[in-house]
Amino acid sequence: MATALAAVTVAAASPTASAATTPHLKVLSYNVFLMSKNLYPNWGQDHRAQAIAAADFFQGNDVVVLQEAFDNSSSDALKSQAAAQYPHQTPVMGRSKSGWDATGGAYSAVTPEDGGVTLLSKWPVLRKEQYIYKDACGADSLSNKGFVYAVLDVNGTKVHVVGTHTQSTDSGCKAGEAAADRAKQLKEMDAFLDAKNIPADEEVMVAGDLNVDSHSAEYNALLSNGDLAPADSRTGHPYSFDTQDNSIAKYRYPDDPREDLDYVLHRNGHARPAGWQNEVIKEESAPWTVSSWGKDYTYTNLSDHYPLIGG
Repeated sequence: MATALAAVTVAAASPTASAATTPHLKVLSYNVFLMSKNLYPNWGQDHRAQAIAAADFFQGNDVVVLQEAFDNSSSDALKSQAAAQYPHQTPVMGRSKSGWDATGGAYSAVTPEDGGVTLLSKWPVLRKEQYIYKDACGADSLSNKGFVYAVLDVNGTKVHVVGTHTQSTDSGCKAGEAAADRAKQLKEMDAFLDAKNIPADEEVMVAGDLNVDSHSAEYNALLSNGDLAPADSRTGHPYSFDTQDNSIAKYRYPDDPREDLDYVLHRNGHARPAGWQNEVIKEESAPWTVSSWGKDYTYTNLSDHYPLIGG
């Protein structure tokens, strides 16, 4: 009886023990809105890339996952400026097959735009793969959107990080199509991770703009389709995409609702640290001005999304 009781006690304690030894990293996810300057020449991409790399919230993280790093020169400049602090970097997903250990999914060299996701790390990257989603609608079908998969060496412990940007809700998509594509993409990512047979005692995180509002009915589908655990707490500003308070989002989408779209979540069935928090940082920048057709436009944010920190 005493032995059986002891076994029960050990079993009950083991998740806590696992959480105590699991690296508690600080992970920044940020949709940086660096659209191609060929298509969007007046959005201050070069200025914002430099300002993002110098911003307070960008400093002191373990991992940074960027989305919408589409424009080649400004995203390259941001990554270069960040290299002293985050020397271990993946290429931008979908830009080419160069620099990756493997490329999977529906990669196409003739797709007009890359996938815009890149991962920067303080810790050595043991493996980096890119995977392009098979399903897309609207403008996303012109982009190699998918996910980055990286295995990090954190003081001898493997940590797996997926960075992604799922299907956006787009007027070019049929009714219900964007949500259906998001569900397929998350299931595709989950199947990819299943096939990796990652040990249960290794941490697996998914970071990115998942284009699902945490306040919506679709949020539970996001967790289910991606096999993801909700953060223990969600703090900071209630919206990571704020069309009232964010100067760029307000200009671009004045009639759209405020939404909470960005996450750093852990995969179910794997070690994860206790007290995992997602915090939306209500970033404000020094005013910057661009001109278009003889008119000046001034903004006080560095992207149309706010940064989110998981930790």
